[in-house]
Amino acid sequence: MDTQKTPLAVAIFAEVLYLFCGLSVVLVPDFAKSFYGSWFHGIDMSTIWNPGQVTTNGFIYGMVTSFIGAYVAAWVFVKIYRLVNKQKELT
Repeated sequence: MDTQKTPLAVAIFAEVLYLFCGLSVVLVPDFAKSFYGSWFHGIDMSTIWNPGQVTTNGFIYGMVTSFIGAYVAAWVFVKIYRLVNKQKELT
C-alpha cells in the first residue's frame, strides 16, 4: 500500500459519500431520514432531524474536515498495515 495514493483514494471516496449524504438530506429529506435512520438501531432520528440546518458554509466546512480526517485515518492505517505486514514477513 502506498502512503500517499491510498489515503488520497480513501479521502476522495469519503467525499463522494459526504456529497451523496449532504445532497440527499437537502433534496430528499424524508428518504434520507428513513435510509440513514436504518443504520442507527434504536435511535429516533425524528428527535434530532433538521435538514434546515444544512448551510453552504457548514457543508463546505464538513467536506474539508471529512477529507482531512479520512486522509489522516487512511495514512495511519497504511502505516500500521505496512508495519504489521513487515513483521509478518520476518517470521
